[in-house]
Amino acid sequence: MKWCLLLLGLLSVNCNQANTSKSVGKVKIKVPEGFDINVFADKMINARSMSQSPDGTLFVGTKSEGKVYALRDEDGDGIAEKRYIIAKNMNTPNGVAYHDGALFVAEIDKIWRFDHIVSRLTNPPEPVLVTDELPDETHHGWKFIAFGPDKKLYVPVGAPCNVCKEDDPVFSSILRMNPDGTGREIFASGVRNSVGFSWHPVTDHLWFTDNGRDMLGDDLPPDELNHAPAAGLHFGFPFCHAGE
Repeated sequence: MKWCLLLLGLLSVNCNQANTSKSVGKVKIKVPEGFDINVFADKMINARSMSQSPDGTLFVGTKSEGKVYALRDEDGDGIAEKRYIIAKNMNTPNGVAYHDGALFVAEIDKIWRFDHIVSRLTNPPEPVLVTDELPDETHHGWKFIAFGPDKKLYVPVGAPCNVCKEDDPVFSSILRMNPDGTGREIFASGVRNSVGFSWHPVTDHLWFTDNGRDMLGDDLPPDELNHAPAAGLHFGFPFCHAGE
């Protein structure tokens, strides 16, 4: 049975059944024909980002709770029977990324690494500092992180405002760096606030979301899904939005 996971604290979707609409708590969610949706795990406040290790351990970062969780579905039924707290009292540990046996966790201004994490779920190791050279602005300061096919860590740095142009080019960008924090560079600019990205499995091109500016109504400007086939591109913010 195949499962995919989405964050609504947390839901699992499998593709073996045919329920196209189902209530989960107070939320009614429609899924494509042939899919079913269920609660995978709950009671994680503001669960925001996920990363899975090859053995199936699911790591979850939170925006406001200050905790990082590890979840395990021991019997393959789509429900996490075991839950571990990897870290707590962190500064918005939104971003999590599993890479080469370690869990990387992004706070607002720092990134940490928990080595050999799968074998240490009940006794997490002391984290190793990867970098403390990120801005400490809290506006759009929470981070989604992921490793690209080039084995580099990609880190968005949102605009510290609704609409503005900062002198520091690190704002409104997507950074990339080596796993040890060295070699940092700006991969993409003009990005107001990306909260998710992935790479095409054939071309290795980056695709990322960008949240549009606020205070113009619910639908203006629309948010963006952007394609970055190479480094060094500018995606418009704050000068233009949604391709206009």
